[in-house]
Formats: sequence, structure tokens, C-alpha cells
Amino acid sequence: MRYTTLGRSSERVSVIAVGTWQIGSREWGWGRGYGEEEVIQAIRRSIELGVNLIDTAEIYGGGRSEEVVGRAIKGMRDSVLIATKVWPTHATYDGTIKACERSLKRLGVDVIDLYQVHWPNPFVPISSTMRAMDRLLREGKIRYVGVSNFPPRLLAKAQEHLRSAEIVSNQVKYNLLERGAAESNFRAFGERVTVLAYSPLAQGLLTGKYSAVNRPRDLVRSINRLFDGTNLRRVEPLLERMRELARKYGCEVSQIALRALVERDKVVAIAGVKTPQQAELNAHSADVPLTPGEVEELFGIARGIKLEGFVSIMRTPLRVISALTA
Repeated sequence: MRYTTLGRSSERVSVIAVGTWQIGSREWGWGRGYGEEEVIQAIRRSIELGVNLIDTAEIYGGGRSEEVVGRAIKGMRDSVLIATKVWPTHATYDGTIKACERSLKRLGVDVIDLYQVHWPNPFVPISSTMRAMDRLLREGKIRYVGVSNFPPRLLAKAQEHLRSAEIVSNQVKYNLLERGAAESNFRAFGERVTVLAYSPLAQGLLTGKYSAVNRPRDLVRSINRLFDGTNLRRVEPLLERMRELARKYGCEVSQIALRALVERDKVVAIAGVKTPQQAELNAHSADVPLTPGEVEELFGIARGIKLEGFVSIMRTPLRVISALTA
């Protein structure tokens, strides 16, 4: 396993992290294709393989995700960093304090290692949220502050109002096909703010499982523009090159996608796990010996793909939106 650091701190984090948006989310098959026992085994196997960052949020599964993570890390707490998030409707000063207390209780821990603002809320002054973060830092209830889905301008404003520490991370959507938010972060902050990349496999598209003749049927993916038939055809040259590299290195296409993403320092790929086998694939992806030239080739192919369409969330249930924004 390879490691990087959180922002300019000395905190070492694995370049592959465990994402837990799928825990408790029926939209992803919870209770049908997988359940609590499998997920706990997967998280524990990830930790055994050197993954030391577990990312969750109060919104995931209506709090169920945090509860399951708490059970999964029992006896292994000293080996992991726990990251969770406050939902934007709770991001007032008092709301943030109370949300943190609820997360601590669900997780069964005394301190949250990385506490993040899940999304900006234009109706709540960021100064109020950061004042709450300052208080939580002073009281020892959190160790580091991060944000999620923040454009550089708003992240810089949040930093102005955080008096006692630096913001160490920005969790944004980042994969070979969706690079804009992360690249804006790189340009604005360089290595001062670590990018925590969610949806690093583009909701499964970069596993090579789907194509124009094998489109997904679930609701979450069906409203994602990536799975439009036109886009699936346009992505095929990238997937074919990834398949060639997977054959060359004796690994899976998904591992190529994850490995390419963490070539750059200060990037952590947050990959979901449902089974111990999936946990092993994700963890070992950090060690796939792609060359810098091969990584650049993949990004070059991806940059040449013009995607069409947009995600429509009109009349989409909140639970589905939370899955999309994990």
C-alpha cells in the first residue's frame, strides 16, 4: 500500500480509502445483493491490507452507514482514520455541533479524525460552520477539518473563517472521465489541500462492466449521463486501452482506473466495498506497476472524450440524491 498525507499535516493516509455510501442504501442493493455482515468483513479486510481511511457521512443510509462502520472498526480503531460529514441542512453553528455529537455516538468513537462539510449551503454562512469546527477542534471531538464539493473560491473563504487549523482536504468527484473539480483544486491549492476522490470508478463504468449493449438498469445509474448510449460508445476506446493494460499486468480494469488516479501525490481514491474480495482488489490496485507514461496515456485518451447530456435529479428521491453525491 502507498500513502500520502492530509494537506500539510504529517498524517499519513493510504491512497486507497474505503467508501461507505452503499451501506444502508437500498438503491445500491442493500439488503438484497449484500448486507451488514459482508460489508463489515470487507472493511476489516481493507484495514488488514493497509487501508487506513474509512469515509462515511451522516446522510448515508440515514445514519446506518456510520453505525456499521463503528461496528466494523471495533478492536481496530488505532489502525484507522474515520472521516465523516455534516449534511448541509445541519451546517449552522448549533446544527454542526449537534450533528457531530450524533455521528460520534453512531460511530462509537471519542473523536472523529476528519470532519467534513458535505456540500456548501448558500443559506448558511460558512463563517458559522467554521466557528463550529473551531469549537469541535478545541474540545478534541475532531482532529482535522475538510470540505466536500467546494469550489476553490468557497474553500478559500471557509479557510478564512477557520481560525485554529488548516483545511486539509476537499472531497470531490474525480475519475478519468470527470476531472474538472479536482483539477480546479490542484490549480488553486497545489499540495496544500488533499483531494479525496469519490466516484473514482465513475459508478462502475470504469470497471469495464457496462457498454452500449449492456447498459445498467438501476435507477441511480440510469439518470447518470455517463451511461447514456452515446457516451458509452465514446468511452469504449478508453476502456479498451484499460483492458489491454489489465491483461499486461494481470489485474482487473477497475484496478487500472484506481491506480491511474493516485499517480499524482495528494490524491486518495475512495472506493466502495461490498465484499472482502472487492476490498482486496481495491487495496492491491495501489501496487499495480503502471508507468508514468501509461498513466498519462490514459488521461490523454480521456481528455479527448467529449461527454454529452446531464444528470437529471428532478423528482428524484433524496435517498437517491445522497447516493449520487457520495
